[in-house]
Amino acid sequence: MKTLKQLFLILTVSTFVMACSSDDNNDPAPSNPPSDNTGNYFPMTVDDYWNYDVAYRDNNDSNNDTDSADFLFVDSQTGATYDLGVNTNDIANGAMNAILVNGTLERTESTLLLDGSISIPFPGFETSSIDFTDMVLYDLNAANNSELSSVSGTLNQNIDLGTETIPVTIDYTVSTNQINNNSSLTVNGVNYSSASRATFKLNLNVVATIVNPITMQPQDLPILTNQDVTVANNYFVENIGLVKSETAIEYQVNQSTVDLLELFGVTIPFPTSGSATNVQELTDYMVTIE
Repeated sequence: MKTLKQLFLILTVSTFVMACSSDDNNDPAPSNPPSDNTGNYFPMTVDDYWNYDVAYRDNNDSNNDTDSADFLFVDSQTGATYDLGVNTNDIANGAMNAILVNGTLERTESTLLLDGSISIPFPGFETSSIDFTDMVLYDLNAANNSELSSVSGTLNQNIDLGTETIPVTIDYTVSTNQINNNSSLTVNGVNYSSASRATFKLNLNVVATIVNPITMQPQDLPILTNQDVTVANNYFVENIGLVKSETAIEYQVNQSTVDLLELFGVTIPFPTSGSATNVQELTDYMVTIE
């Protein structure tokens, strides 16, 4: 059976019901920013780089905890768009780094946009990917606690449950929200103020359809019911970039469905619940300020 850490890595390599918090964060309740706020909160010139410490914590099994590092860099530029790379194998340990390198970035005077895709973070669903364009990662002129971007849709696929293959319907929403543009935090002993804080979320509703062996009629079974399975809190600082990202993955499979499937001799091919965090913190960087 896959561990939660493996499930998390499935998400982060392709990419992601709580938001992480930290004692280092001291977010006031600032007024909304002016409508003409501008700033370079993610400098990007080819060969610019950022180094991160990455801590993965499985809230249910500390044996899965790991500490690692990421080397994130600007790999190429085409016009106004940029591609990032990470490490020597292009596999990120940081959850948000994995999202950033799996797409193309474009920065305006007040926003950061991402064209990319993520996969459904469970074994058996890897062939289903969610594509998005112009996903706003931060907006210096957005009102506090406002939605920046949202894309919703439905995916249909078959999954193998060992004894049989069943159709599954996945309703998803990928969204970003601006929390504020005046967060303060401390990362590796460095104090930052006026950080732009925004979230990146993945919400899933998953329903399987089986043939009831008693009635011989199709029956819909809820697997996940409208859960924010991934929430990433991101902090961007002017003339530096992403200084910290806290990503949480938490889910709970419908217990009634688990019980019914077990009655039919079917076992869901991934843990029925999980909770983990992935925190990446900036250690050093080199950027070119234009």
